[in-house]
Amino acid sequence: MDPRVIRTRKMLIDALIELVIEKGYEPVTVRDIVVRAHINRSTFYLHFQDKKDILDEMTNEVLTDLKQSMANPPAFNLTDAMKDFRVLNKPIESAVKLFSHVQNYSALYAKMLPEVHFRDQVLRTIKNQLPSTPTEEIVIDFVTNGIVGIMLYWLNNGMKESVEEISLEQTKLALAIESFK
Repeated sequence: MDPRVIRTRKMLIDALIELVIEKGYEPVTVRDIVVRAHINRSTFYLHFQDKKDILDEMTNEVLTDLKQSMANPPAFNLTDAMKDFRVLNKPIESAVKLFSHVQNYSALYAKMLPEVHFRDQVLRTIKNQLPSTPTEEIVIDFVTNGIVGIMLYWLNNGMKESVEEISLEQTKLALAIESFK
């Protein structure tokens, strides 16, 4: 893709993110976006069909980053993770990456996570990153909703815990559930 196209799309998406953080998604207009991005309205329509189209692009960008943050290293081993937690009080690496991602997008998540459509997409993304078998579907749903619940707790309480501390709490819960299997 042409670097100018990439730069323009990024400017528009960044403008949308800023506006959503300031006033939520619904009140934002295409005019607001182009004014914030310092781009002509006609240029906006060269890149996006409408406000929903740019929202979908922004969401895909954030969720792709979320997905990448949750990827366990190829050598990930649950037994080793449990040992690291019990002996070293070390959180699972993917939990640290997940909450680092949330921290990077904290203002956006604080505004968008309460929105059902966005939350459902986050839940689906997290669920798809967790290892599962058909017999564990209820456990995976429980864990996925638990992760989002921890995200909401952390955001709603001013992110008082460090990424490491909140990741450790998430690890405790994940390993506690794993030990019941």
